Amino acid sequence: MQPGIQAYNKTQTLALSQRELEARALLKAASKLQWLKDNWEPTIATMEDPLSHNRQVWAIFLDAATDPESPLPQETRANMIGLSRFVINQCMRILFEPDPAKLDLLIEINQHIAAGLRGRGGEELAADSRAPAPAVAAAVG
Repeated sequence: MQPGIQAYNKTQTLALSQRELEARALLKAASKLQWLKDNWEPTIATMEDPLSHNRQVWAIFLDAATDPESPLPQETRANMIGLSRFVINQCMRILFEPDPAKLDLLIEINQHIAAGLRGRGGEELAADSRAPAPAVAAAVG
């Protein structure tokens, strides 16, 4: 990548709100999962990157929800913990029992949570998740 583009991406990432960064991370993960579904080949080599990326994004959410210093209400934290665990476990199930239909739920979850973070409906995000997302924070990239 050219230095000018790298500088722009870094500046853009710094200027985004935390909610927007999280939404973009989820949409990037949804995009990778959609690519996997569209190019289905049930090999570890093909499945590992999209599923690992999705697990990493959700592990960050799980870490934030379990942080004792989290400012989120307890009910929200409990919901995030449950959903994070479900998504991470579902990613592992797909690795051990490959089935492209199982990806639909993960893609939908990512799109709907991203929609909520952005304050709009999930149906508006269907096209967003198919396009490559701009660079986001290194923790989710």
